Amino acid sequence: MSKSIMQRVRQQVEAFAPGELLTYADLVTEPSQFGAVAAALSRLSREGLLVRFAKGQYYRPQISRFGPLQPSEGAILRTLTSAGGEPRAYPVGVSLYNQLGLTTQMPAEMMVTTPKPRRTSPRRVAFVVRPAPERASDVPLLQWLEVLRDLRHIPDTSPDKVLARVQHEITRLAPAARRRLTELAATQAPPRARAVLGALLERQADPKGAATLRATLHPLTTYRLGLSAGALPNRAAWNIQ
Repeated sequence: MSKSIMQRVRQQVEAFAPGELLTYADLVTEPSQFGAVAAALSRLSREGLLVRFAKGQYYRPQISRFGPLQPSEGAILRTLTSAGGEPRAYPVGVSLYNQLGLTTQMPAEMMVTTPKPRRTSPRRVAFVVRPAPERASDVPLLQWLEVLRDLRHIPDTSPDKVLARVQHEITRLAPAARRRLTELAATQAPPRARAVLGALLERQADPKGAATLRATLHPLTTYRLGLSAGALPNRAAWNIQ
């Protein structure tokens, strides 16, 4: 490893804020330098300037009176969910539902999507397999489909309350975004989520969207989601209980 590469990597690392995760991609300017940069990061880790968070991920430790602090949740999510400014994953699970105001619970670990199974996970992170989003504008739509997927299992609330919030969000969507939500649901959401979304679209005078989702459902399947008739008056027509 040349001295110039080591010096450059050290300067780049010192420019990162403590607690921010950095990867090889943040530092490598030429593919031929990958090995040298990896060796430099390993050396800086041994010197104590960096702490290894996961394979290929490091951070400058921030020292408190209780000792070194772990990277923030935001720093971890930024590293896991985007690459080159493009979305590659998104947070789901209880941390998402807390962020949306659907629950007051805070999870012990974050849950993030991944397009293929991972053998290892960083600390405090769990992965669930979902297709990578095609564009950034799909992420909030996919996250509301996650809410419908977990309708009955979101803690500290009820299916009726969650449904009311989803219904409110759908009414705020522009027509193009609603059509995209329907497309994503038809190809990626489980049947129970498609049934609920179809029922909501039917109530919001979107017969085309409702028909698109109904065509994807088995007519004899029943979805036991704990929803009341008051929350979803047309639930019986969609085999929802």
